[in-house]
Amino acid sequence: TACREGHWIILDELNLAPSEVLEALNRLLDDNRELLISETMEVIRPHPHFRLFATQNPPGLYGGRKQLSRAMRNRFMEILVDDIPHTELEEILARRFDLPPKMANRMIQTMTTLQLRRQNTAIFAGKHGFITPRDLFRWAERGPFCWQTLATHGMFLLGDRCRKEEEKKVVKEVLQDVLNTSIPEDDVCYDPNQYPQLQPYWQKFHDLLSAAEHDPTVLPDSLGGGRIVPTKEFRRLFVLVGLCLMHKEPFVLVGETGG
Repeated sequence: TACREGHWIILDELNLAPSEVLEALNRLLDDNRELLISETMEVIRPHPHFRLFATQNPPGLYGGRKQLSRAMRNRFMEILVDDIPHTELEEILARRFDLPPKMANRMIQTMTTLQLRRQNTAIFAGKHGFITPRDLFRWAERGPFCWQTLATHGMFLLGDRCRKEEEKKVVKEVLQDVLNTSIPEDDVCYDPNQYPQLQPYWQKFHDLLSAAEHDPTVLPDSLGGGRIVPTKEFRRLFVLVGLCLMHKEPFVLVGETGG
């Protein structure tokens, strides 16, 4: 449709595209300027206003990315996009999310400190360890903050996705050191009653459990038929998932089968 009607289109992650897609694009962008639809054998000549743009991550640094052929790369004007400078990241955090400049600065310090720890130890994985600009923006979107809540939500977003306890410990140490505040112990941190937006749902859940003790049919079999035990780990997941839902954030639960 874009080709026929002269729209502009952006192809994200170009070097993840299958070979047949790249071959079709190669033909579209060369001197022939035509797109072959293999299923129908239809040949489309692009509208004069049609424009094609693409983005990709560097091959080798990210899994599954292939090195594009020189012929394909020559079809485009390549422009290198560097990481956002820290001073600009700080400005974005302060202006876009209405954060105090000092708080935005400490969030950047947290990111750089964690990245430095990644360089000095083998326990972290990936180019940025486990904090990227996208993580900073998600962290900032959870405001408004005092220093205590900033540290706590930083722990939820950065520490609770670590699979190794030593990684989680490092995240907590960095947050407390850079933000100059303490993060409560788990019994407090993962208590749903500490979060006003979650407390009503937690109360409803407890009311259901109490009712199910007298009438197991109150809860369906898929929810344990009244045999749910709100353990410490259950409360932790309730808080983490509940806050994601409150802030309209996507989430994925990662664990071993049967966990």
